[in-house]
Amino acid sequence: MPQAAPRFARRLIHCIVFAILCSPVVNRWSLAAPPEATVQRAAQQPDDSWPNWRGPGSRAIVAHARLPEPWPKNPLEPAWHARLGTGWSSPVVADGRVFISDRVDGQERVLAFDAVTGRELWSAKHPVDFDPHAVGTRHGNGPKSTPLVHAGKVYALGIAGMLECLDASNGEVRWRVNFPAAFGTRQPLPDGRAFVNGTENVIVPIGEGQGAPVPLFGYTGSPVLSGNLLICEVGGERGGTLVAFHKDSGRVVWKSLAEHVSYSSPIVAQLGGTLQIVAMTGPRVVGLDLTDGRLLWSHPFQVQYDESISTPVVAGDLVLVTADRRPLTALRISHGNDGWTKDIAWTNEILSSYLSSMLVFEGYVYGMNDGGEFACVRLSDGKMMWTGGSHGYYCSPVLADNRLLGLNEQGEVAVMAADPRAYKPLGSSKLARSATWTMPAVVGKRIYVRSGEGLDCFELELK
Repeated sequence: MPQAAPRFARRLIHCIVFAILCSPVVNRWSLAAPPEATVQRAAQQPDDSWPNWRGPGSRAIVAHARLPEPWPKNPLEPAWHARLGTGWSSPVVADGRVFISDRVDGQERVLAFDAVTGRELWSAKHPVDFDPHAVGTRHGNGPKSTPLVHAGKVYALGIAGMLECLDASNGEVRWRVNFPAAFGTRQPLPDGRAFVNGTENVIVPIGEGQGAPVPLFGYTGSPVLSGNLLICEVGGERGGTLVAFHKDSGRVVWKSLAEHVSYSSPIVAQLGGTLQIVAMTGPRVVGLDLTDGRLLWSHPFQVQYDESISTPVVAGDLVLVTADRRPLTALRISHGNDGWTKDIAWTNEILSSYLSSMLVFEGYVYGMNDGGEFACVRLSDGKMMWTGGSHGYYCSPVLADNRLLGLNEQGEVAVMAADPRAYKPLGSSKLARSATWTMPAVVGKRIYVRSGEGLDCFELELK
């Protein structure tokens, strides 16, 4: 391996754990929901829903959660537990059901459980042949992308690029798209099995003795939905970096860009009066018109080995991004007579994170840096308000009932006040005895946690 291999091995050994990661242009209103519809849907979000990665609106904020006050001092025991195979997809919840994906031997599965009792309702599976580069083997070869549930359908992306739409009631397949087969450059696969292609990619079988590449640690970015469009980071020489599929058929509506994917997840946001996709690709941060994938603006943000992992956050006209040894960066995006403009509003070196994502609440940014400290930054100018604690290496906080819940990789959840005046720990609980490189789903008075041992539901006792 090249001279940079030690750093490659050291840094990339974590990069598969994220929080974790060509049709003609169609009418704007038929496929991409207008801003007013997006706002209306958010206002009508049911209390019992955590439908996708980072919850409603991809903001890591849940409006209707109920947490005990004060936080319990006694250990919390799960109301139910379900064993799972390998994988680090996070749980999603809708219509009284919990959905999650895993891998058992050579089969990837999407599973549905009763949200109250934990009874398994169904599982849908397909064969998979994929193993990551050796530096990632300790995190397993299961799916890392988090499913998305909407209007009676579940959308899930497997680690080797199988995107599928399933009936949420029974797991029946509505449609499937195999990314390497549909978009990858084909090549002979002499032994008929997947193999790691140096430090470039993994070649997976696509049938008839042929293979095609997928990212070195597989697909990890989670799908995002807006209107009738399901948007995924795809990559590949014959595909686009980001691709929009029609949610009901899997038909490609548009493809955009021709560069490497990152290990981050795209989001939908309104900037400059335009509903758009904000995404971190391998070399940059981009904004794409939601209706046709047209590039609106971009900012260079190259990280070694395309290791952008955390999810972007949009607040007002600011886009917040961070990555390995890169400061938390606020980009101010605007649109006027001269087109789209982009400026760096501020940077903050202290709240910098390789893996963890941030959230914004009432004008302040909350998150955890690579030193394990929780931190609060003022959104308007990037001023550091406080840092505190020592919480491990990975934690993407959730805001629930006006409190911050930070679940770290060791299975411990820390509870803190969402208060810009000072770091105020309010309690903690051990929720898992094994690794938890995921985000919890917080719904009502229940918290769902995926760990190395499986899926647990904790029902909080309210006074």
